Amino acid sequence: MDDYLLMIPGPTVISNPVRKVMGAAQIGHSSEEFQESFIELLNLTKEVFRTKTGSPFILTGSGTVAMEVAVTSLIEQGDRSLVLDTGYFARRFGMILESHGLETDFLNFPFGTHADPSILRKELQRTNYKAVFITHVDTSSTIMNSISELVSEVKSVNALSIVDSVCGIGGCRLEFDKLQADVVIGCSQKALAAPPGAAILMISQEGMKQLETRKTPIPSYYMNLKRWKELMDDPRGYLATPAVQVMLALRESLRMIISEGMDERWERHRRMAEAIRAGIEALGLEFTAEEGYRADTVTGFDVSTGKAASIRSTMKREYNVEVARGFGDLRDNSLRVGHCGNISKMEVSAFLSALELTLSEFGSKVRKGAALEAAVPFITPDLR
Repeated sequence: MDDYLLMIPGPTVISNPVRKVMGAAQIGHSSEEFQESFIELLNLTKEVFRTKTGSPFILTGSGTVAMEVAVTSLIEQGDRSLVLDTGYFARRFGMILESHGLETDFLNFPFGTHADPSILRKELQRTNYKAVFITHVDTSSTIMNSISELVSEVKSVNALSIVDSVCGIGGCRLEFDKLQADVVIGCSQKALAAPPGAAILMISQEGMKQLETRKTPIPSYYMNLKRWKELMDDPRGYLATPAVQVMLALRESLRMIISEGMDERWERHRRMAEAIRAGIEALGLEFTAEEGYRADTVTGFDVSTGKAASIRSTMKREYNVEVARGFGDLRDNSLRVGHCGNISKMEVSAFLSALELTLSEFGSKVRKGAALEAAVPFITPDLR
């Protein structure tokens, strides 16, 4: 573990092998070496997504780029879309849709609560939608939705299901072929434990059919999956210069993920999340997300009223542990801790110790060692 510990919901801690790739000599984006590496990256991505039938797309950009690519390429003027609003990043889908002048409805759920499949079912019976946009893990509310149930409702009415798993893929169980979503979106810098800069989409056969049969031209050069499909099929082509080192670093990280094993990785993230939640609960703190729907990659929790910024800065200054503040109305009263990617029991222990000591400095009456004691059953044996 480094002296400085980054435990925000992304970017996340990068392993030494991935750092080494980032610091290696630059190679050409049109070189045979990079083309072969990119083909391997696409194949590794399919393994991480657990798919044999999906079509992977990896573009230079943030997760937001992947979101906008999906909207621009699959939704046309006259199509009506539904956004399941479970937090800020779900609403970002809505902002992207509306910025393109696309008809958009919102199904709103109280902040910190999950998207209820039964409520979605009733809405889908009332209104005909081209697509439904679902957030797997909303980093703002730290909710982890039941995507399999939600996608099932969407598919029952033959609408497109577009899932944002930016804060889920690689840390929360997601098997693309079993899920049967039409699009799942990810990015490099969260549970995949690579540097920021790679936007990822996995698209189903039905999604590709919708792409190929759309009635109007895609109104973008870069945000155009038809153009990118040619490059994904043959990386010897050219559309735009990729972030070469980011792509190579992502390949190295995915190699490590496959070596660990997806089932083992998902279980590690689950146990790590349970350990952190147990420690937070032992400190007498309330959670942002409702019980049963708390993410395995990020946890939000309340702190002293108006003290979130001070507690966060103290943890960073005194204990070299950085966490994130809450969102919106909770910004001054809550914190979020990211626990995905390469985080192990060492980092879990460091975070809980730093939080407990900091809260003690702010007057919290907590029995010394309570947080770690509560976490021990989940971090033994070693989380690797």
